[in-house]
Amino acid sequence: MRAANASLIAVTVAWASAFSVIKVLLDHGHSAIDVAILRYAVATPGFALLLWRMGWLPRLRRGDALRILAAALLIVVGYHVSLNVGTQFTSSGTAALVVALAPALTLVLAVRLGLERLVPARVAGLAVAFAGVIVVTLLGAGEDISFAAAKGPLIVLGAPASFALYNVLMKPLLARYNVFALTAAAGLAGMVLLLPFVRASTARSVTDVTAGDAVLVLYLGIVCTLLGYIAWNIGLRGLGASRAVVYAYAVPALAVVFGALFLDESVTAWLALGGLLIVGGVALAQRGQLPRLRSGTRRPACRPEGATGRP
Repeated sequence: MRAANASLIAVTVAWASAFSVIKVLLDHGHSAIDVAILRYAVATPGFALLLWRMGWLPRLRRGDALRILAAALLIVVGYHVSLNVGTQFTSSGTAALVVALAPALTLVLAVRLGLERLVPARVAGLAVAFAGVIVVTLLGAGEDISFAAAKGPLIVLGAPASFALYNVLMKPLLARYNVFALTAAAGLAGMVLLLPFVRASTARSVTDVTAGDAVLVLYLGIVCTLLGYIAWNIGLRGLGASRAVVYAYAVPALAVVFGALFLDESVTAWLALGGLLIVGGVALAQRGQLPRLRSGTRRPACRPEGATGRP
């Protein structure tokens, strides 16, 4: 129990801080795609070792392999490119709050596919969460409503959307394969899918990187990505989804705090209100899901998702 709580506390802090780290790297001139490439390049050896230790994916079906490949495209390329590009045009705290919508979008997809049922509490929760995103997107910066102010949050929306699709794709595989092996396989496949995006700027990001930026990239790849996924699943197994998800709700709030403390980002009343609506709405919408998750369905890379705010 103590190990599970310690793991979840550590991953909450790591995931929350990742939004600020990404913002710093972008502000230092690294491109959005290069940050994603370097992050997964650092995590790749660890994913390979993890997959080997877990015994690979025995009796992997062709259809399942294609599903993992599609999921990797979503969670590595779609998620991280959307997050990084959008964060260039908004604050790290705002990006974290938008990403916190991921569980709600997952529920919407699950309902559309007949995997979940809508009940009044879920409908209310979804409405509140989406209202929160509108507030954060249009009013969170404390400026007049404009496309320029909304551009960043709108791009970041691609991240939770990608994550929601990823969750739905991976769900059938959780009953057949080890969750750690699935996470590692998706990470490795994602790195391969990022290779076509390697450019001259990627090489410069490696050869000209400062010591400080190198530490930040290592932190993103090892702590936030590789160890973060492992720690989350350790906590999930130890406490169950209904208790572990409580830690996940702290991620976006803590990310806003980190952005204010370390990046001097402003926290407007509208941003705070929107954040409360998103997290509160997601919590309400998930109330009907948690028992089912606890009884056996676990998501590979996250709380994640039942969780909020994965960077």
